[in-house]
Amino acid sequence: MSLNRSPLVRAVNVHKHFGHLEVLKGINLDVDAGQVVCLLGPSGGGKSTFLRCLNHLEKIDRGSIWIDDKPVGYRLEHNKFHEIREREVAVQRAQIGMVFQRFNLFSNRTALENVIEGPIQVLKLPAKEAHERGVQLLERVGMMNWADRYPAQLSGGQQQRVAIARSLAMNPKLILFDEPTSALDPELVGEVLGVMRGLAADGMTMIVVTHEVGFAREVADKAIFMFDGVIVEEGAPSDVFSNPTHERTKQFLSKVL
Repeated sequence: MSLNRSPLVRAVNVHKHFGHLEVLKGINLDVDAGQVVCLLGPSGGGKSTFLRCLNHLEKIDRGSIWIDDKPVGYRLEHNKFHEIREREVAVQRAQIGMVFQRFNLFSNRTALENVIEGPIQVLKLPAKEAHERGVQLLERVGMMNWADRYPAQLSGGQQQRVAIARSLAMNPKLILFDEPTSALDPELVGEVLGVMRGLAADGMTMIVVTHEVGFAREVADKAIFMFDGVIVEEGAPSDVFSNPTHERTKQFLSKVL
């Protein structure tokens, strides 16, 4: 990163509680534009919660999150953070794609209709332009032949590829992936990871919660191991996977590798 350029994503001392349970205990993370960052670790370590904080689906209790030099969910005035209205949050969120574990497609809309819904309703694109963009994106993820199918007529891998196209349709600065392959049958995982590899090659900034160590080793610029609400290890995947320093990372990798 150049000296005069800020990271695209910056998390500073992020804390999050659910009642008396402290789920995030001071997360600090920088992600440069074009980087792929993979978050790994056992379930319950705070990975998915942190991802949801990045686009303000969860409000943080302390610290700050910045995307493109703007605080997420807040505005900064006189060195104080003030919560912004939901309408303003929605504008911010439109620039942050999110691909969920369970696809979250509209069941009563076709694959193409799912992809063009956001550009028409949120970005106010003309229907013809949105349709053209939707066709291009379905082709990009290998789903154009299923454009008129409803989610129930698609496999899990196909639904997830449509969900990725739907995120791309909003022309986001960043895409968050929350365990995008964990709900898929093993033989379908490869087709989704293949699309994600293509996005990485095209320079899309991605933060991925995953247990797919092979994907992280191959594609990620930075691998992060989270445990019990803190980042215990981070670095190049070759270092984290081949020479982990933290005992908890070693235990986790011994089970998944």
